[in-house]
Amino acid sequence: MHIRCSRNPYTAHAQRDALAFRSAGAACTPCRALLLTGILALTPLLAAPASAQTAALRRYETKYYTIFTDLDADAVREATLRITHMAEEYQRRTRGFAGEIRERLPFYLFNKAQDYVAAGAPAGTAGVFMGDRLMAIAGEDAGGHTWHTVQHEGFHQFVHAVIKGDIPIWANEGLAEYFGESVWTGDSFVSGVIPPQRLAQLRRRIREGSLKSIEEMMLLSHAMWNAEGALANYDLAWSMVHFLAHAEDGKYQKPFAGFLRGVSGGDKWPEAWRRNFGSDVQSFQQRWRQYWEGLEPDPTRDLYARASAATIASFLGRTQTQRQFFKDWGEFETAAKDGRVTVGKKDWLPPALLDEALARTRRIGDWSLERRGGTTRVLCRLDDGTQLVGSYRLKAGRFDSADVKVTPAPKAPPKPATPNTPNP
Repeated sequence: MHIRCSRNPYTAHAQRDALAFRSAGAACTPCRALLLTGILALTPLLAAPASAQTAALRRYETKYYTIFTDLDADAVREATLRITHMAEEYQRRTRGFAGEIRERLPFYLFNKAQDYVAAGAPAGTAGVFMGDRLMAIAGEDAGGHTWHTVQHEGFHQFVHAVIKGDIPIWANEGLAEYFGESVWTGDSFVSGVIPPQRLAQLRRRIREGSLKSIEEMMLLSHAMWNAEGALANYDLAWSMVHFLAHAEDGKYQKPFAGFLRGVSGGDKWPEAWRRNFGSDVQSFQQRWRQYWEGLEPDPTRDLYARASAATIASFLGRTQTQRQFFKDWGEFETAAKDGRVTVGKKDWLPPALLDEALARTRRIGDWSLERRGGTTRVLCRLDDGTQLVGSYRLKAGRFDSADVKVTPAPKAPPKPATPNTPNP
């Protein structure tokens, strides 16, 4: 059973709540609850009574999860939307080595910490995957840090139910952190982001020599991981997985998928690693370090901009179904600040999601709106010249989908060769 506190991915990594672990095998998570009318009908049923606390919970059958909760209707709608897209992101990103969710996974969401603990969760935690159920506190203070933990611990539940096999702890936790950092847009997730604060902390740890070597991390057992409970181990595991997923234009994606496919199929992980990557761990460590030391301070600002553009396009599409339009970016931003962005009940999204997207626009790029072909597009230009265009599609008077197209910055022309100047 893995246990951890929630944390905010948008605050300095050093300020995150400490993680505490008790024993190996599963993981934990906090979360709010939600449901989108039109995906699944919310039909509350009596939860199977395991205690006085769980007996009082309402039951909601969603596409991938069975939610047991005492939260209000809007919180349940949000939770359903998030975890539905979360499960689909797990499946999409692990398609090369994992299967699909074939039966609904249990998810217990509590409004109050005392009820959460009384139902069996460890005191002092925000969420936990108990091996047979995911449990979380999802009260009024739930926010980005709560959902980071849900996304992290939900992946442990996904591993337990779908991937299986003896996945090494660094890969299990590294993948969970990778998904924990993902940004929900309202209709999907943007994965692969690198929070600038976390990058700065990782680099500091590299300079100080406070991280384990890659070889030491690979040999770390579940029991040792749990005994140490070190934040530095999370940073290293996350950085290893991110490197394997994105470094050198995705060069290591297929070998990494092959490694995980072998492990999930019953291979011992050292054998699976050697078959896919060879035995030169020192060379791997050097490439890993060069990658992280060579990045810009905010290397995935384009992905954060993509997430904001997708969210804003989703809201613009939903407002059009309510016949609400905006003449320019300033009018839209003011309406959002004043709570005047109108979304219909059938296409509902949590207003706080738009607030989060707009907060990112204030630190990344120049933003504007453009009316074209009967719809409103959101435009973003980054400092390096990269351009993003967020648009939406309506179907039968309802919001259908949002899309973001990215045009990379034009490459600078090569400098002309300097002619040799003969010596006098």
